[in-house]
Amino acid sequence: MIVYRLHTESENYLFITKTIIMSILKSITVLILCLVLGYSAQAQAKLGFRAGVNISKQQFKQGNLDVDPESKFGLDLALLSEFELGPMVSFSPELHWMQKGAKIDDLGGGLGSSARTFNYLEIPLLLKLSFTDEGGIFVFAGPSFGYLFSATDKDGDGNNNDIDLHDFNRTELGAHIGAGINAGPVKFDVRYVAGFSNIANIDDNDLEVRNSGFGAGIGFMF
Repeated sequence: MIVYRLHTESENYLFITKTIIMSILKSITVLILCLVLGYSAQAQAKLGFRAGVNISKQQFKQGNLDVDPESKFGLDLALLSEFELGPMVSFSPELHWMQKGAKIDDLGGGLGSSARTFNYLEIPLLLKLSFTDEGGIFVFAGPSFGYLFSATDKDGDGNNNDIDLHDFNRTELGAHIGAGINAGPVKFDVRYVAGFSNIANIDDNDLEVRNSGFGAGIGFMF
């Protein structure tokens, strides 16, 4: 009884800690966004679009569960904007339709292969630093907010089935970190897409699933 109680209190403490950290991160992000938008509202914005790929993977954690998913390719299409904050600093909000997921050869035995695709609308809020006034090489980083709007599971026979979204949290907190190069109006970038949130939402189950990925894309700014 005592062991069970300690275990329960520990789980509650971890849950409360994670909730507080998520709330603090969201509050800081909203504050930064308000401050930057207040400044950038007076600046001229550049708009554009980006097409690329996302090599995604999912990490599973549940007791002694032994699952090693493989990466899968997905599309990443985005609308871009950029507000100049200084000679070499800019704020770049983006709106992505991004495919995440993973390939699983066998989950629990006897189920065969499975390719899971999770379709997200994702908004990264990026701070961009260029190393020259004319553009050239740049680096960027910032938080991202995703919303899961659909998901499919493709089995080894090629059959596609819809995934029940009730088993997943629809919102996801993450970050984009990357670098790129400008060549006039054309830009190329590579990025790491980190998922901080547990997207699994199954009652009476301690399963944790987190997204991650590496992306690359070509954009055009007007």
